[in-house]
This record gives sequence, C-alpha cells and structure tokens, in this order.
Amino acid sequence: MTYKITSDGAAVVTLDTHWIPIDKSTPRGVKLLLVSDAYGVAHVTVCMANEKHYTHWHPLPTFKKETK
Repeated sequence: MTYKITSDGAAVVTLDTHWIPIDKSTPRGVKLLLVSDAYGVAHVTVCMANEKHYTHWHPLPTFKKETK
C-alpha cells in the first residue's frame, strides 16, 4: 500500500485504495466502512437494504498472518 500525509497535514491517505460507490452489489447486513452523505465522515457499521445515509463503502482491513 502506498500512502502519504495530505498537504494540510490533517490526514494520511492511501494512493492505491479507493472508496466504492454504494450500488445494488454492495454487501448488506455485514460490517463495512461507510461514508455518510451528510458530512463525508467514515463509520464502521452495517449497511442495510435501501440504505440512504451513506454514499460509499470499503471492506474492513485485515491483519497479516505472522510468519514463524
């Protein structure tokens, strides 16, 4: 993953991972990262059927398995 600090120094962003627009193929009833339409704030929550409060989603990250 490639990332950088934004020019205003307020956040770190990834350059090769992007938000996915919510559409009919968005997973429902499971935990996702979701962006609210009101303020553009990301939440970890469940996207339900006919969701109208979020615009984009992303899968949750995982941990690498440690090698021994």
